[in-house]
Amino acid sequence: MPKKIQHTTKANLLSIDLPQHGTSYTVISHEFIIDYAQQALANAGFIVLDEEYRCTADGQIAQGVYKLNYNNDPDLAMMFAWTNSYNKQVKFKCVIGAYVNKTGSVMISGDIGSWVRKHTGTADTETQETIDSYISNAHMYYNQLCSDKAAMETISLNKRKQSQLLGVLFAEYEILTTEQASMVRDQMKKPYHVFTNTDSLWAFYNYVTIALQNSHPKTWIEDQRILHYFISSINNFAQAPPVVVPEVEEVVMPDLYIDPDQTNLLDQIEELEIEEIIEEPVIDEIVQYTDPIGNTFEAPVVPSYVEHDAETEKTIEKETIEVTEDEFALADNFELDFNEETDEDSDSIPDFF
Repeated sequence: MPKKIQHTTKANLLSIDLPQHGTSYTVISHEFIIDYAQQALANAGFIVLDEEYRCTADGQIAQGVYKLNYNNDPDLAMMFAWTNSYNKQVKFKCVIGAYVNKTGSVMISGDIGSWVRKHTGTADTETQETIDSYISNAHMYYNQLCSDKAAMETISLNKRKQSQLLGVLFAEYEILTTEQASMVRDQMKKPYHVFTNTDSLWAFYNYVTIALQNSHPKTWIEDQRILHYFISSINNFAQAPPVVVPEVEEVVMPDLYIDPDQTNLLDQIEELEIEEIIEEPVIDEIVQYTDPIGNTFEAPVVPSYVEHDAETEKTIEKETIEVTEDEFALADNFELDFNEETDEDSDSIPDFF
């Protein structure tokens, strides 16, 4: 049975006993992350307006979210978040994002990624350097999210389109539990918060991020990143430059966290990029075979390999590029058999009898 996830306090996180996993394990404590991150933010001129913490019942997996005082967009404040564990179930990770003032949910760009680090070797020192690197580039990440939000406000989605996107996020990418998918569906009918246009992509995006606030701390950051990567990819949002992190063997970037029951979005993209065009085999001749009781069979003889001249190779290469180029965007764009009927029409049940 999964451990209960609950909101907690800084004092409670600091009281959790540190792990004892052997000499090769470098402890990155919740206290160390909290103290260093808040000091680094202060040194950069940011003020923490609010801090939120969640953890498992035993405190072994925890996350922190800091709402900062920077907000060029009145709807969005800058946000710094981290996740850490003492039981080796999740590596330390941190990210800069945006805090949605109206809903209390967050935006985390799928393009800038999050840095993750195993608790070994000089992990503590590299954690400091990486927190500093993200904070030094915080304005760039925040401004990118503000731009994405403005773009989403201009994109209209009727309920049919919202339902199809919900289905992809739930059934294909599996970032939503059944309960969370129901939360999104309920908001599509009656939003928890008032938006200028409830049929906009921005409203739907918020329906999902509100539901993701109930994700397990182990997958919360990655769920948010997959959502934003998916939405930005199908709408061709501009990508933010990658963050510069320490070059060490243990750093995992930009791969997403892989949950055994979740789809890895980047792996799917990579598979599409390396897909090859396979030609039909060339048949040299037909041979006949008669079995002992008189039945006659025919079978083609296929050579073990087929050679191509230079012109044929160029043609195959061109066809391969045409098939694989932007295949993810083409497969998941807004032409997914969308019916442009009104919401009132879509609610009616067709009479098949």
